[in-house]
Amino acid sequence: MCGSCALVQQANLPTDEELRIYYSHNYREDYKSTHKPKPKYVYRAGRAALDRLVRIRKAGVPQGETLLDIGAGGGEFVYMAHKGGFVSQGVEPHQGYSEFARDEYGVKIETCQISDIEHPGFGIVTMFHVLEHLAHPEQVMAKVHRLLKEGGHFVLEVPNITQNDASPHNIYFKAHLFYYSRPSLIAAASAYFEPIYVEDTGNLFIVFKRKSNPLPSVLLPSAADVKHVARRLEEKGWGEYLFEGGGLTKIFTRIPKSFREGKVKQMEPKQILDQLHQQPDV
Repeated sequence: MCGSCALVQQANLPTDEELRIYYSHNYREDYKSTHKPKPKYVYRAGRAALDRLVRIRKAGVPQGETLLDIGAGGGEFVYMAHKGGFVSQGVEPHQGYSEFARDEYGVKIETCQISDIEHPGFGIVTMFHVLEHLAHPEQVMAKVHRLLKEGGHFVLEVPNITQNDASPHNIYFKAHLFYYSRPSLIAAASAYFEPIYVEDTGNLFIVFKRKSNPLPSVLLPSAADVKHVARRLEEKGWGEYLFEGGGLTKIFTRIPKSFREGKVKQMEPKQILDQLHQQPDV
């Protein structure tokens, strides 16, 4: 953990080439054991997309904007954003998932890395559970700043290293290079973006607004914020998770979740998303 900005990272980062090969060929298989998303994953992604769109509207981001989703996965958010009134497209490095998005939803998803994107002028750039996989967060911020038009918004969601509702078995992953908290994520973006909406009770969800004139360097968090993150890392464990983070009650929420996911097992991906769009509580 950095004593100046509270960012937590892997001790030895892989090379850029190793990351390129891993995310274009192996990542989805490692985490989902499949080359293309199963119906239950489509259902989960569709529900997550609806929730994210609600938060984006809460932040005051106008509908009708051009939207780029970086790390688009199977394309569920791009499709649901289109249904929700945005002019949406995405990029996804994994060949199987990007092909799935194009074939199943008819959305525009390019199979490429963030470094390959060259067309600026977007009103919104979204990145959900992607930044923690990227080796150069400051370069990412600079790139997204260039992709956005004046007054544009950057929507970020990452795992929150300070949250108490993640099992000790479900905190650290080999593909997560960095672990963010509210102070460290705001600091990482601070040269290029201003936070206008923050949720950090579970995952960390922040909507940033593009700064017209970037700062020469990042703004570091306060010493008190850094100490708070360090203390939270020491407090994490089974006791906190079970009794404060709701671990003891999760089995009761998994039963209805499994029931809902079982109902979509025989449905086509687009049919699942269309049903969710029409009936979000299904």
